[in-house]
Amino acid sequence: MRLRRLRAWLPYLLLLPPAVAVLVEADRFPEVMPVHWGANGVANGFVTKSTLALLAPLLFLAGLLLFLDLVVSLGSRTGPPPVTAAVRRLLEPIRWVVALAGFPAAFTPLWGPMPVLIWAGLTVLVVIVQIARSPRLAPGPAEGWKGGIVYSNASDPRLIVPKRSGLGWTFNFARPSAWVLLVVLLVAPLLAVVLVGSQIQHRHGQRGASAPVRSP
Repeated sequence: MRLRRLRAWLPYLLLLPPAVAVLVEADRFPEVMPVHWGANGVANGFVTKSTLALLAPLLFLAGLLLFLDLVVSLGSRTGPPPVTAAVRRLLEPIRWVVALAGFPAAFTPLWGPMPVLIWAGLTVLVVIVQIARSPRLAPGPAEGWKGGIVYSNASDPRLIVPKRSGLGWTFNFARPSAWVLLVVLLVAPLLAVVLVGSQIQHRHGQRGASAPVRSP
């Protein structure tokens, strides 16, 4: 029991060292930090340095971990134990990969985008492997599927069900918690983009503001 609890909290705890490191090394970060790079590898988006800006990548990762845990928690309350166990096994390695992104994400303004791109590639690989290894459970009664894509069956207690294709999972949208998770999944990244975008200072904006005004 203690081991399971430790495994549940350890990914969150792994985000603490990069949080401490980024605050200790805050003086090394430029006052205007690069946060976005173009396809040519040149930074084209910037944000003013602040405590929130320094910790924003780690807060995003913590929120992602919380979402994954919420999927398992809500599923365990409605779905049968075999499905809950299968979903937990599916998400467990993904949680660790997310937690290990702490240092690359936090130090991106100093290290550049390459470490994060490597992490993103590793994440995609882990997700593909986990989906391929996931058990082939029953995808649910045929009458619950709409167009073979959306599943909604009030008589099925499961929150998460395998897709009819047998590859991947989807929500049972007859469950209110499925809609809650869907809203969180859609709104949270949008809010993050809006919050970061409100602080981003693009290079052309900076050049325009700093360009000398020539008298006629």
